[in-house]
This record gives sequence, C-alpha cells and structure tokens, in this order.
Amino acid sequence: MNNISAVRYLLALSVVIAHVGELMGFAVHWPIPSYIAVGGFFSLSGYLVFASYERHPALLDFLRSRARRIMPSYILIVLLCAVFLFPVSSFEPETYFTSSKWWSYVTANLCFLNFLQPTLPGIFENHLHMAVNGSLWTMKIEWMLYLSIPIVVWISHRWNLKRTRMTIAIYILSVAYRILFVKLFEQTENEIYLMLSRQFFGQLAFFYTGVWIYFRFDLFKTYRHQIAIIALILLLVKGYIPYYSYILEPAVISLLVIYACTTGHWGTWIPRKGNCSYEIYLSHFPIIQLGIHFGLPSLGFWPSFIVVILVTSIFSYLLLRVTSNK
Repeated sequence: MNNISAVRYLLALSVVIAHVGELMGFAVHWPIPSYIAVGGFFSLSGYLVFASYERHPALLDFLRSRARRIMPSYILIVLLCAVFLFPVSSFEPETYFTSSKWWSYVTANLCFLNFLQPTLPGIFENHLHMAVNGSLWTMKIEWMLYLSIPIVVWISHRWNLKRTRMTIAIYILSVAYRILFVKLFEQTENEIYLMLSRQFFGQLAFFYTGVWIYFRFDLFKTYRHQIAIIALILLLVKGYIPYYSYILEPAVISLLVIYACTTGHWGTWIPRKGNCSYEIYLSHFPIIQLGIHFGLPSLGFWPSFIVVILVTSIFSYLLLRVTSNK
C-alpha cells in the first residue's frame, strides 16, 4: 500500500473539515463527508487488521498488538481532556474534580462507552454540541470489529465455510441491519434507531469489504482499474439507485479507498512511519470545541479551519511522540 499514509491523512482531514463546519455552524461543501471518511477508516482496518491477525493468530498476541497502537493515545486524550479542560468549566476546581459527572466521564470513556457520558461538568454548556469529544463513539466499534475476526475465523473453520463467502454473508447481514433500523427510524422518528443503525453491525459492511479485498487481493490487483471505474460510476449515479447508501456505499467506498492506497506512487512522499492521522482523529474535536469557546468562528470558516488544523497537527505529532516513546 504505497499511498496509505496519504489516504489516512485525507480521511482524517475530511473528518476535521466536517466537524469544523458542524460544530461551528458553517455550511461546508466537501466531497468526503465525515461518515464516509469513518467508513473508509473501517475498510482499511479490515484489510490491515486481518493481515495482522494472520501474523499473530494467538488471541492474546493479536489483542496486544492492537492495544499497543490504539490504547496509549486514546487513554491520554481522555485523561488530558478530563484534567486540563477544567479552566473553561463553570465549576470551581474543588467541585469539578469531585463531581460524579467528571468521574462518570473518565470511567465511561476509558471503557470506550462515550455515549454514556459524553460531557464534562460545566464545559461547553452553551455550544451547539456539548460533547467534549464526539469522535470517540467509533472506538468501541473499532474494538468490536477487531474482536469479530477471531469469531469469524472460528466459525469458518468450525463449519468449513469458505472465507470469501463468509465475508459476503456478513456484508449482506450488515446491510439488512442498517436498512431495518433506518426504516424503524422513518416510521417512529425516534433518533435511537438512526444511532443504532450506525453502530457495530452497521459498520461490518465496510470492515469486511476490506477483509474481502485482502482475501482476493490478486484478483483485485489484476482488475483494480476496471473495479475503480465501476465504483466511480456507481458513486456518480448514486442518486438514481434506491438504497444506494445502505446497499452499495460500503463496497464502493472501500474499493475506492483501497484502490487509492494501492495504485501508483502519488502518496509515497508521506512516510508511513510516524503517521499521526489516528491522533488527529482523536484530538481534533475538543480542539474545535475550545476554538468555539474562545470565539474562533467569528473569523469565518477558512481561518477557523486553518487554526484548528495547525493546532491539531502539532498536538497530534506530540501525542504520537509521547505515546510511542520516540
């Protein structure tokens, strides 16, 4: 994957742009929405993490290798927000740190349950969105996707099922799950169904398309240009395809993301070592929220975005250095 670092940065940048617009109230026209960028990350994870599992098939070794990359930065960003955001809280320090809400935030987020307590006491109360770090919702899904691999491999071996057929079956079940919960949302207008549609089972289609490409990479490599053209055509005519975003979008986005990673050398100038796109993803949301607190949106979208991306990039680089012991 010659261009994987560049693609990761592009996906992270797309999430930052979307959140600057959403949190600051700007209308932003960017070709890669946040949800699609997250799906692209999941498809890359499917391709790369299954390869990692085959290198470390022992469950503890596999989980240890994942935890070494994921956990340090995640834990640190949760604790940094909990501790160092108190100057912008409406609470006094002695009540801030003893608040049950503070302890709930730390406990829930360290357990990857951001939805249980997304806010800190007295922080960002007057913002359009009060969540301290709305990007953390994907982390529990990421871990569940990792844990699904040993289960899928065991089922495949136990019943002697072909791996590619397994991935296709998982894709179909994931699509059915999303459509079911979206339909429930449309019928009831209850937001919980829309939220559930985007949780673990709804993301399996992205992840296991990446796994399928890993299994059939020789075929993908041979016909990758033709596959990319078909995917692009489907993307361009998506408005005319019923249920495109549920049925075809995970496959289209995953194919295009991995095509971009594996075709040509346009992104090789960005080294894979020291890539901090994950840290950018983790840290940009609270930085945007701080920018809003200090009146950054009054400057307009592009000045706000430039400040956010510069601060986020510097912070993410330092976070990577600290957590990787380099």
